[in-house]
Amino acid sequence: MKISEKLTELKQKEGQLMRLFNLRDEVLTKQFAKIFIKTEDMTKEEFKEEEKLFLEEKKQKYERITKEIKKLIEEIVEGKNQLNKKNVELNIDKKLAELKFIRLELSKIMGVIKKDRFGLSGSLDIDVFEQLGLPDRIKELEARKAKLDNTIQQINWLTEL
Repeated sequence: MKISEKLTELKQKEGQLMRLFNLRDEVLTKQFAKIFIKTEDMTKEEFKEEEKLFLEEKKQKYERITKEIKKLIEEIVEGKNQLNKKNVELNIDKKLAELKFIRLELSKIMGVIKKDRFGLSGSLDIDVFEQLGLPDRIKELEARKAKLDNTIQQINWLTEL
């Protein structure tokens, strides 16, 4: 399996995990009184028995979903550990860290520009923007980001896990 395939698989499993968490929440919040309709000929004992059955079924569903959640978490953690080991082996971890900080810096610069454009800060003068070399810095960061992205994607598509 290629690294890219494993990444896709993990993303799918994380989505499945979120759905299981939501399903378990639904099971927990389902209330007997809101779903059960008592008939006139039903005795108090029969009603209590129905409530007991409802709670037992709720418990079983909760335990089954929790078991699935635990299994899925183990699979995700194991998969991420495999990827992390391979990333270290191939020095992708360093590229990913560098990429993270490039994105952060770009985000901060663009945030200042955006605030000024909408008149929120009023502190960015276009002449100062040019004098500081921010357009060149943005181009440089974008180019490094694109190069790193391409390198990482190429490694992910070509490398067996």
